[in-house]
Amino acid sequence: MTRVRNNQSAFTLIELLVVIAIIAILAAILFPVFAQAREKARQASCLSNLNQMGLASNMYIQDYDETFYPHRWNSGPNSNPLLQQLNVTCSDSGPISGVACNKTFWISLLQPYVKNYQIWQCPSNPNGWVEGRAGTMCGGADNAPSIGCGGNGYGGQNSYGHNDVWMSPAANFATPFGGAVATVADAAVIRPSGTVMIVDSTYYGAAPDLCNESGHMINAAPVGGGTAPTNSASNADCAYAQSQAAPASFYDNYWMNIGNSNWSYSGGTVQPAQGIQLGQNRHSGVINVQFVDGHTKAIPYFTLIGNICLWDATDADAAHPWCN
Repeated sequence: MTRVRNNQSAFTLIELLVVIAIIAILAAILFPVFAQAREKARQASCLSNLNQMGLASNMYIQDYDETFYPHRWNSGPNSNPLLQQLNVTCSDSGPISGVACNKTFWISLLQPYVKNYQIWQCPSNPNGWVEGRAGTMCGGADNAPSIGCGGNGYGGQNSYGHNDVWMSPAANFATPFGGAVATVADAAVIRPSGTVMIVDSTYYGAAPDLCNESGHMINAAPVGGGTAPTNSASNADCAYAQSQAAPASFYDNYWMNIGNSNWSYSGGTVQPAQGIQLGQNRHSGVINVQFVDGHTKAIPYFTLIGNICLWDATDADAAHPWCN
């Protein structure tokens, strides 16, 4: 009889443990890479949204005598175009309620040029709402003048913010939500290729850290003017923003709407340290920006919130010669 020798051998326990350890190490290395790749894809999609907004802005100003759109206007009772778009009535339980029903926001002014409400939602903002979704209560009250908003769906969406302070300045708010909003002529913009128009945000209005709450502000104009910038919390830009939002000076906090920070929608409870942490979460420390001339790019978070030169379009409050 011939015996057949079995040459098969099994893995030892040590070998199995080594293989499992190698797989675990590779997974630990690759999973963050995959997450970063997914976030980069979402950031690219978000930047594409902003490109569409830039094209829409350029078409808008051609139709409106070379004048940019306001961030919102008081259009009358139940006049918000989103009510008709969503086929709903103004209701406390509906997607649009409170004073939000009586205003037309900038997304509705640009909507005829983009014809797609989905561009108003950034894929990296999980709480963003647009057409067909329930609106979020802004500030937790129908009328919250201290934070500049009220009602469900105030602003029309909450993924992108407009440069309110310089590109659509408001008159003194003698009564809550009563301030008139000015429009800005294209010819009045001194630095169109370097001035922010729209940024990643959780609220429809945004601004830099005008009063240096974060400690990152640079290039502000000193009170009374001058030839050198200041980083003092007491500066002409801070005063200019506060005068627009008086008696409740909320524009100086609008930097905490940028990225995934939600100062306005939280009812003004977000503090600077928390705002910085949340703000950087949108695209891993960078913020997508659409500039006045229509081009887009990603800018590091601290550069965006701190550099006044990136926001001051018109020198309406004081000269900024160091920005030229």
